[in-house]
Amino acid sequence: MKRYDEEDIYCRMLGHAVNFQYCRTTADGSPCRKIMDCWFERLPIEAYMKEHFSPDQLKILFKQPESKVTSILDLIEKARKRTDEP
Repeated sequence: MKRYDEEDIYCRMLGHAVNFQYCRTTADGSPCRKIMDCWFERLPIEAYMKEHFSPDQLKILFKQPESKVTSILDLIEKARKRTDEP
């Protein structure tokens, strides 16, 4: 897959073009959670992911983030608990 590293695609999350290398090695070294959505039409991305990651790793990598509403409600609840403490 390194032969595809210089391929560019528009990143909807960042709002500009990025290359495949960026998508497959984000800040923490893991691939972007949207890599399959973005690259499936241009590269054999499913085969790449299965070749480089175990099924357990793939489950962790592509776990859906909680909704923004859920995150906000959790933050409100934590703030409420902090203000209720003596």
